[in-house]
Amino acid sequence: MSGQSGPRACVRINTGNRRAQAQRRHRRPSADICVDIKNDPPSWRVFLFVEPDFDESNRDEAELFYVPQSAIPGLSRTALGVCAFCALVNRNPTYRRVFYDPFAEQLFRDGAVEGAEVLNQATAWDAVLKFADDRGVARRLVASVLWRKTFMQSRTLSAIAHGASQIVILGAGLDTLGLRLSNSHNRIPVFEVDRPETIEAKRSLVCSNFGTPPNIHYTAVDFARETTLDKLRSLGYDHDQGTIFIAEVSLEYVPPPEVADVYAMIRSNGSRDTRFLTTYASTAAASQAQQQVDSIGNSVAGVGEPFRFNIAPDEVDAYAAEQGFSVLEHIFGRKGIEGYLAEFGLGPETMDFPMDSLDASSFSLVQLQPG
Repeated sequence: MSGQSGPRACVRINTGNRRAQAQRRHRRPSADICVDIKNDPPSWRVFLFVEPDFDESNRDEAELFYVPQSAIPGLSRTALGVCAFCALVNRNPTYRRVFYDPFAEQLFRDGAVEGAEVLNQATAWDAVLKFADDRGVARRLVASVLWRKTFMQSRTLSAIAHGASQIVILGAGLDTLGLRLSNSHNRIPVFEVDRPETIEAKRSLVCSNFGTPPNIHYTAVDFARETTLDKLRSLGYDHDQGTIFIAEVSLEYVPPPEVADVYAMIRSNGSRDTRFLTTYASTAAASQAQQQVDSIGNSVAGVGEPFRFNIAPDEVDAYAAEQGFSVLEHIFGRKGIEGYLAEFGLGPETMDFPMDSLDASSFSLVQLQPG
């Protein structure tokens, strides 16, 4: 509209060594420069961060997350970004052999303003890498769905094999685990929980494109008026049965006191078959709540979805114990993720980014058991 400024470009200039800064728990930028961009498509909000030791030969150093404009009011833009990555990794034949999401492409195509344009341009893996580089999106973030999604799915299937009989996905966004398991495990009820706006948008997208499997229950929770457990029970959830609870990069957006409430709810289930599969934003500079600032954190905060919860890798065991859980599995950093990917026959040579970057900024993948 006339009279309105265009999207903003924020240039962050930091002093000092990048790696040393990334290792500090509290880091502040020395300068921010924001300018309006005229005549640019309104779907873009650009964040550009420049540091003195930035190596132009390593495009992954940009470390921006992809936050496309939603075509549906209220649909989470960070959820759309992850959905885009799930669709785009399908363009790599090697990655596709390990993780294939047959639903993500259509969800992104219909859910994002530029969904069709991006997918029509990025038809091969080289084009996907160009897409990431041109927009300053960290290549490792695109590839990260390989280990995030396969971890959640494989550990869910293992828990089902050992007696769990329900799945609860907290902050489900546009995750398609329920859909991907709907044929092979259609007797396992799946409860997907998220904010009313996002879950209703997802319900609409899934129903219009694929139909909703009868075992999937989309659960909108108004946290100001109702508890997650009460809402789940109203939809048929049995709190006495073994359950796989999943919170994949979702509790990172929740204030710590509310995170503790989630842990208490899961712990009260009490079944020996219950498992909690979760992540921690263990990058040293991921949490706005702790006055830590990095380009990924600013990307999500810039669209109104800031990180609020952060646990460093060396704090995972202590935090889990404090919440009444034992850690069954914890995967983090280059060594952990390389070992995990080796199970699928993927070595560092198959990755299109420096694996060392996973030590400084990554998500912990964690399997917990109550008690």
